[in-house]
Amino acid sequence: MNRIFAYVLLAVATALSAGCAGNRSASMDIEAVKDQIRQADQALLQAEEQRDLESAMALVAPHAVLHPPGLPAIVGNEAIRQFYEQRWFTLPYVEISGQADTIVVAASGDLAYLDGRSHLMLEISGEQVLSEGKYLGVWQRIEGHWRLVAMSWTANEPAR
Repeated sequence: MNRIFAYVLLAVATALSAGCAGNRSASMDIEAVKDQIRQADQALLQAEEQRDLESAMALVAPHAVLHPPGLPAIVGNEAIRQFYEQRWFTLPYVEISGQADTIVVAASGDLAYLDGRSHLMLEISGEQVLSEGKYLGVWQRIEGHWRLVAMSWTANEPAR
């Protein structure tokens, strides 16, 4: 009787551990996936800091949506391109940086969200002003590359 109980217990434990893993393939290295997303996020921040439109757009999915503070949603590549050219790249920032606090990868391994903190150094009337904030990004693996599909951000302090 104890041997049968042990086999049943082993079978249940195996089933539960497989269920907790979701649909992730056994070969997926979740930390490596998180590193890829972190690298894509940093590449986007660097492209924005350098006002490099083509490098930024290369990281944005065609169907992406941005939710900037105080503006309606910006949907699709053409609208996002215009936002970068007409709004974002005209801001008087001298430095942009961000740090992912949390990255959660879906069981499928092709979708993830990133919760991070941002720092935007602005130069206003010869004075540098630091704006700290937060951002939430959704990344999707499209044709083998991580692309931003949604981003929302805001400053921690009210605009002055």
